[in-house]
Amino acid sequence: MALLAVMVWTALIIQFYISSVKFLADGRTLGGGLVQLWSYFTIQNNFLVALAMTVPLLWPASKPGKLLAKPSILTAFAVYITVVGLVYQIILRPQVTQYGWFAFCDEILHSLCPPMFILYWLIFVDTLKMPWRLALNWLSYPFIYCIYILIRGGISGYYPYSFIDGNKLSYPQIFINCVFLLILFLGLGIILIAIKRRWSKTPAAAIIPLA
Repeated sequence: MALLAVMVWTALIIQFYISSVKFLADGRTLGGGLVQLWSYFTIQNNFLVALAMTVPLLWPASKPGKLLAKPSILTAFAVYITVVGLVYQIILRPQVTQYGWFAFCDEILHSLCPPMFILYWLIFVDTLKMPWRLALNWLSYPFIYCIYILIRGGISGYYPYSFIDGNKLSYPQIFINCVFLLILFLGLGIILIAIKRRWSKTPAAAIIPLA
């Protein structure tokens, strides 16, 4: 938990610094650049993972600590960060080549954080019987995110990802892409719930102790 938190916080801090320098060098305002950076689904969800790995560890008795330690919240984060990793490896990695600190941050946020958080989720998150409807509830965040990106992109002209780029794609194509993404979120949510429901039925004697 602590290792993942340190890794992600480090990558986020470096990413915000080097991106701010680049935005200013490109003649953009610092505020506008930071809003653009914060508009990346990757940044948002790595930030959520960092919070989930930090707050319950440092302040377990606090309301945020208890909230972020809930299995349903952690499973939702697991769904989101898994999509971050999959979309980057399958769609985005062939499109962009990063160098230096940008590449360093990219690998942590896209390639290391997702599998490490999933491993943490598999081992340490309580195997409670979560209702199937949670998979639908978890769609609200990516759905709102898609709407936000399209509205903001239509105003500013900046889109964080090529598959929802209103400057290059038609809105019907963007709509289709968003639907496929939501189906991916839903499918992963169902899979993770199924894993936890299956594990909750496993007799305690059959579980191999971790230590």
